[in-house]
Amino acid sequence: MTKKHDFLYIHYILKIAGIMRKVFSISKIEKSPGIPSRVTNQIIDLITKGILKPGDKLPSEHEMTKLFGISRISLREGLKLLEARGYIESNDRRGKFVKSMFDDLRTPLIDHLSVSQESMWELLYVWRIIDAEAACLAAKSATLEQVKQIKQLFKEARKINVNKIVIAPKGIIIYTSFFDLLANTTGNTVFVHLSKTITDILREYFPIVRDRLSAISGFSKNIITQLKKISDAIEKHKSEAAKIATIEHVNYMEKSLKTVLKEI
Repeated sequence: MTKKHDFLYIHYILKIAGIMRKVFSISKIEKSPGIPSRVTNQIIDLITKGILKPGDKLPSEHEMTKLFGISRISLREGLKLLEARGYIESNDRRGKFVKSMFDDLRTPLIDHLSVSQESMWELLYVWRIIDAEAACLAAKSATLEQVKQIKQLFKEARKINVNKIVIAPKGIIIYTSFFDLLANTTGNTVFVHLSKTITDILREYFPIVRDRLSAISGFSKNIITQLKKISDAIEKHKSEAAKIATIEHVNYMEKSLKTVLKEI
């Protein structure tokens, strides 16, 4: 399979295209000594309004200098300010990405999870509250395009192999992306950032227990069935059904994790 036909690659390209369409709404900056700060403020505004979301890749330096109408030196100074303030992070090979507002909590929480199982149940408690409400809001406010995106992601979850969801690396990415998409659909920036922090933690944690989870009879099949209930409820704009389906799913995940963690 070529890269062009890989779902995650296509999803990434579409996402970047969507970001570029939104970023084109920024205004060019007039020449002044405070150019870097003004770059910083415009990008922060895009983040706080939810136009740029956690995990989104910023356009290239060339594209941003054209958008802002400034030099690369001024742009780089502005991006350094953003990075110092914790709004973005750099990956030398991949570019610059928007960080979650709560990203600084991620590493301490992962460390805590490694030494305390009780922390996992506390995390799932918060996840249950946040994503149940996110699903409820998504069912109320999802546009036709957002519903299509959720359905497409669900289809990809089914296509990779019913036994690989939450087990195989690609299955973990699609699974957590499903909940990221739910949060994005709410239009609530705090929901988006909180949900992204939690799914990032789960994305790092699942590989530790995936072999044990795969041993649970019907585990991945049950996950697919539960995601379908959530997806269907959102498509039909049944907010209470979406909320209940999400709660049932997180309850199932908690029960499954408690089963496998007894063996550790």
